[in-house]
Amino acid sequence: MTGMNLAIGIDTGGTCTDAVLYDFDTHRVLGQNKALTTYDDLTRGILQALDGLSPALCQQARLVGLSTTLAINACVVGKFRRTRLLLLGIDRRGIAKYGAAYGFTDPDDIRYLPCRTTINGSIEEEPDWELLQTNAKDWFAGVEACVICEIYGMRNGAELEKKAACIVREQTDLPAVCASLLFGGLSSLERAASAVLNAGLLPVMRDFLDAVKNAFRARGIDASIYIVRLDSSLMSLDYSAEHAVETLLSGPAASALGGSALAGEPNAIIVDMGGTTTDIALVQNGAPLLSDDGIRIGEWKTLIRGLFSTSVAVGGDSAIRWDIHGNWTLGPDRIIPMCVLASLYPDVTNILCQQVENTPNHTLMLHEFLTLARADWANLPFELDMNEQKLCRTLEAGPLSVQQAADVLGIDKYQLHTRVLEQVGIVLRAGLTPTDIMHVRGDYTHYDRNASLYAARFAAGSLHLELQALCEEIYAEVSRRVFDAVSQMLLEHVSPYYRTHGLDDGMRELLRLQWENRVSGGCSMLQYAFRTSVKIIGIGGPVHLFLPAAAKALGAEYIIPEGAATANAVGAVTGQVTCTATAEIRMHSLPIENEEQDIFKVLCEGQPPCYFAAEDMAAAWASERLIEYTAARVREQGAAGELSFVTDTENVTGGKIFTRIHVTASTCLGHTMKEVC
Repeated sequence: MTGMNLAIGIDTGGTCTDAVLYDFDTHRVLGQNKALTTYDDLTRGILQALDGLSPALCQQARLVGLSTTLAINACVVGKFRRTRLLLLGIDRRGIAKYGAAYGFTDPDDIRYLPCRTTINGSIEEEPDWELLQTNAKDWFAGVEACVICEIYGMRNGAELEKKAACIVREQTDLPAVCASLLFGGLSSLERAASAVLNAGLLPVMRDFLDAVKNAFRARGIDASIYIVRLDSSLMSLDYSAEHAVETLLSGPAASALGGSALAGEPNAIIVDMGGTTTDIALVQNGAPLLSDDGIRIGEWKTLIRGLFSTSVAVGGDSAIRWDIHGNWTLGPDRIIPMCVLASLYPDVTNILCQQVENTPNHTLMLHEFLTLARADWANLPFELDMNEQKLCRTLEAGPLSVQQAADVLGIDKYQLHTRVLEQVGIVLRAGLTPTDIMHVRGDYTHYDRNASLYAARFAAGSLHLELQALCEEIYAEVSRRVFDAVSQMLLEHVSPYYRTHGLDDGMRELLRLQWENRVSGGCSMLQYAFRTSVKIIGIGGPVHLFLPAAAKALGAEYIIPEGAATANAVGAVTGQVTCTATAEIRMHSLPIENEEQDIFKVLCEGQPPCYFAAEDMAAAWASERLIEYTAARVREQGAAGELSFVTDTENVTGGKIFTRIHVTASTCLGHTMKEVC
C-alpha cells in the first residue's frame, strides 16, 4: 500500500465533524467517518472523526484539506467574538447616515479619531496620538479585538492605521487589525465591515486551526494542511490564520465541490443541509458560481468576492419554540438537540421526564437545558455579573434545566436571562429540534430517542397539538424553507433585479401558492409554476427527508449521491489553489493631440495606472502583470508544484471600459501533493 497518493479531508460543521480518506490516483473515497463537533474542545471531535479511518493509511497522507462552517455559523447566529472599530478621518455623522447599509447599526459602539488625508493618500493632519494613548484602555474595554480603518488608507500603505494599531496593542494587549492592509477597495465602510468580520472571526478560526494541528500531531500525521476559501479555492494554514474572513463560505464552497464530484454532475443546484444552516450553491461546467460583487453576510456588506450562495438558518439543530399565543417557530437559533445532550449526560432524560410529568405544558421553554461551552469563561476580557458567574461555576458540574438554573440562582424562572452568555458562546442551550423530531418519527435514532419524545410531548402539549400533527408540521416547514431558498437562489441568478432588491411580497406570495399547490396542481383557470431542468443534488445527513418535497414543488429531479453525508470533507480535498485577478483597458479621457499619444489606460491589480499607444501592447503588458501577480498570490496561499494559467478577455460595450482581462493561476491539491512527496 506504500506509494499511494492519499489525502485526508476534514469538515467541521455546527453539529458534526466528518473525515474522509481520499486517493488522488483513483479519485476514490477509501474511508469515511462522522463524529459530533465538540465545542468545548474541538480537538476531541476531530480525533473521534479521524479514529474511524485506517490509522496506517492516515499516516501515509501528506496533505489535508479542511472545510468548516464555524465562521458562517458564528455570523448567522451573531456569535462572533466582540470587536470594536476605530475610524480615522470618518466622524459619527457619516456612520449615522451611511453605516447601517454596511452593518454598522450602532454609531456609539465605534470610536472616532479625527485626521485629514487626501484621496491620493497624502497625510495633511495626523490624528491626536496622545489622545489615543490616553483613552485606548477605556475605548476598547470589554472586547476581544480592535479594527482600525482610515478613509484613504488603501492609498498610503495604511500608514496611519499601522501607527494606531501599534498604540492599541501596546496599551491593551489586544489584537489590532488594519483594514486597508487586508482589503484594498475604495469604499472605506466596506473595508471596515470586511475587517470587523475578519477580526471577530480570528479567535473562532484560531481555535479551529489549533485543534486541527493538535489532532494530527496526536495521531502522528505529518501533512501539509489547506483550507477551502469562500470562493472554493484553497489556502494554506498560515495564510488562513490571518485571513479568517476568507473561510466564511468554506463549508458551502466545499459542499458545492464535493456534491458535484460525488454526483458526477457538472451543472447542478447543491443543497447542503447541516445542523445550523442549509447552504445552497450553483455549479456550472464543474465550477461553483461566484458572486459578482462583495458578499453580504447577514447585515455585513463586504468587499470579499466569494461563492454565489445562500445560507438559511434552518437545519437539524434549529430551535423549535413557541410564543404565548401558541404559534411555533423554527430557528434561527441553533441549539443542541435534546437527544444528543441526553446521550452525553444520561441523567438529563430522567430530569426531563419528571419535568414533563410535573408540568405537561407551559409558555416558557421549560424543556430546555443549559450547558457550559467555554471552560475559559473566567479568563475572558469582559466582566460577568454575580449571577452569571454563579451559573457558570454550577454548570462546570454538568447541564441544568431552565428550572434548575433558576433555582440555583434563587430567582423566578421568568427572570432567568442567559442571552449574553449564549451570545459570547460561554453557554449553549439544548432543546427541541428537527433532529429530535426525526428521532420521534424513527427516521434517525442514533441518539437518545426517549429524551426527544419527552421534549416533543411537552411542545405538543404546550401548543395543544397531537404529537403526530406537530411532527408533520415541522417536516413540512423545513421542506418549504428549502423550496423557498432554492427558488430565491435561482431567481437571483437569472435576474439582477432580485439580486439587488431581494424578493418582494408579490413574488413571495406566488412561491407560497406554488408550494401549497404542489400536490393539488392549483387552480385550473391559471397555470403557472417556476421550474428548473437542472438536477438538485442533496448532501448532508438529513437531506433525504426534506429535499424530495422541495424538488417536487420545483418540478426538478433530485440526486442524493453515495457518500452524501460526508460530501463536504470530499470537497475539501478536491479543490484547487487558485487566484483570479483582473485588468481593465480604457480609452484615455484626454484630447488626442497626435497619433503617437498613449491613448489606452490600463488599470491592473497590483500596479499603478499605465498608458499605451496601441491596445495590443496594453493587453500584452496587462496579461504579463496579471500572470506575475496571480502566481505570487497562489504561492502565498500555499501552492506548490507547476502552475497553470487561464486568460479570458472580455469586450465590454458601452461606458469607458474597452476590454477586461481576467487571469486565473491555479494548481490542484493533487499536484501539490506530488510536489510535497
